[in-house]
Amino acid sequence: MPPRTSSWIRWICLLLLLVFCREASAQSLTCAAWCDLMSDHCSEEVLHDEAFCLDYCEHPDLDVMDLGSLSDTTGNTLGCRIHHALQAAATSGATREAHCAAAAMTGGGVCGDYCEVYCDLALETCNPVNNAAYSGSSVFAPGGVPSRAQCLAACSGYPEDVLEGISQTDQLFGYGDTVQCRIHHLQAAVVEGQDKASAYGLHCGHSAPVSDGALCSDIAEPNVINYCVFALQHCTSGNAILPPGTEHADCVAILNESLIAGDYQEGGFESFADTATNSVGCLNNRIMLAAQDAVTYCAAGDYDRTNWVPAGDAVCAAPSTAVPSTSHGLWLLAFALMVSGVLGLGFSEIRRF
Repeated sequence: MPPRTSSWIRWICLLLLLVFCREASAQSLTCAAWCDLMSDHCSEEVLHDEAFCLDYCEHPDLDVMDLGSLSDTTGNTLGCRIHHALQAAATSGATREAHCAAAAMTGGGVCGDYCEVYCDLALETCNPVNNAAYSGSSVFAPGGVPSRAQCLAACSGYPEDVLEGISQTDQLFGYGDTVQCRIHHLQAAVVEGQDKASAYGLHCGHSAPVSDGALCSDIAEPNVINYCVFALQHCTSGNAILPPGTEHADCVAILNESLIAGDYQEGGFESFADTATNSVGCLNNRIMLAAQDAVTYCAAGDYDRTNWVPAGDAVCAAPSTAVPSTSHGLWLLAFALMVSGVLGLGFSEIRRF
């Protein structure tokens, strides 16, 4: 007679099975579940915030990815992304980072390879056949019919090497001649186009095979427009850099004044990797991390030198933060000349006596 399994072992096995099934069934295949998991466990792969994620995933007219199932481990599906987000929640270190990359909007080359994700978005978003709100020229649509084969052929020539030294992950960086940059702007089109239809055409242009030089190009330069987007959206309340009620155009004007005053220098594409110089690239490098940690990076990316303290929070400073801006320097120069004149007059009077 075979030995009988102890009843307590059977009960433990049954309990574990029930717990596993309950956790699996409790995880729903929804945009809300995915976005919540990403915010909680993969913030470094979240573009802006959870609201942006929801607007992207729940677009009322565009299918940005297939639904799939929670058992998916590959493929451009919501299920695949939730699967890897759950794995990220249960792991750490490099393993967690790899799962987070797969769970992100762009898929990390796991939940859809880059060209698969790019073409799914481009053909869905940048063609009036699929997107009635898009009024620009159709992409990859010979004869007016969207062609996946044509899109994939074009995408095969897009580089994947992202500039080293950037602060964001490769998938979030919206600059440079890469497939990741083009996907980034398609994602922006999906979200921004819901409120302003012209955003479809704007970002579809950025994501085209031959992108304009301002963004998805290796001659793109850091700009104050992008800085202000992050500063206004993520640096609020106690972390605010700009006064309450500041509009984006006002922020751009303020930053341009700092450029004119000489507080910051404009630089080339490589300056996106600056981390401790008085460049617009450094400001962008630091402020783009505010989406993950506003307390640290709003201070680190503060453009206003009046908020700097010796060895303090702001890092995008001139070689010496004690060196005043150009406008302040003119006042000091005038003061120095005045003092020099007074001293010179005094010495001449002394010599007379």
